[in-house]
Parts: sequence; C-alpha cells; structure tokens
Amino acid sequence: MDYRSMDTEALDRMLLDSIHELEQQKLVDHHFRQCHSLKEDNGLSFFLDLILIFLNDAEATMSEMAEIMYQEVVDFNKIYSYYIKLKGSSACFGACRIKAACSNLRHAIDNKSKEGCLEALSLMKDEHKNLHDQLNSIIKIEEELFSRAMG
Repeated sequence: MDYRSMDTEALDRMLLDSIHELEQQKLVDHHFRQCHSLKEDNGLSFFLDLILIFLNDAEATMSEMAEIMYQEVVDFNKIYSYYIKLKGSSACFGACRIKAACSNLRHAIDNKSKEGCLEALSLMKDEHKNLHDQLNSIIKIEEELFSRAMG
C-alpha cells in the first residue's frame, strides 16, 4: 500500500485500526497500546524505535538460546536467564503470544528437557515471525508519519 498518498489523519486512523486488529487477534494486549500512547511524551520515533528494538532483541535472545540448546551439555541456567529477559520484554511490550509461548520454555527448563526447550523455542520463533509479519504495516505507517513530521 502506498501510504504517501494518504493524509496524516487517515494514517493515524489506520494505525489505530491496525493496533485494534492485533488486539482482536490476541497477538498483542493492552500494553502494546500503552507503548503507542507513550509516543506523545517520548518523541515522534519512540513507538517505531520500540517496535524495531523489541523485534531485534527478541530475535537475538532466541538465537542465543538456540546456540546454548544445541550444545552437547545444555546450560539450563543460561537458558533460564534468557527466558526471563524474553518473557519480561514480551510482557512490557504487549507481545502476549510470545509471552505465553515462554511458559512452555519455563516448564521444559524446570524439567531439564533439551527436547522440550527446543520445541518451546520453535513455538516462540513462530510467534515472533507471526508478530513481525503483522507489525510490518504498523512499521511502514510509523515510518511515513515520522518522515512527514520531520518534513
């Protein structure tokens, strides 16, 4: 979609509609909308920056976990520390399905199950990809709004 042809008011409406749709799909919860509302107090690029940082950090965290899980001897304490990081950031960001997928990882860690950890990680990666795909339109809208504001 070409957002450049739309007026700013229409883009703002589309952004809020997109957020609502993500909430309806239960991909995000009310924390995501709260993150969007912080944009007014923290600068025009705050929400866009937050989305990009979350997606990149979550991906990096899952890559670190995978690296540990594929070792001959799995360090479940390290996986646990990455689990805490990912679950916390997902909760704060409002990525409720990633946060929920983290619960499966916690169970596998508690049971010292390498296979269970790998299955949980696979689910977390799937949820991350799904959220990332759905956030692409929001990212593009935010980029267009930011470029207009910067003139």
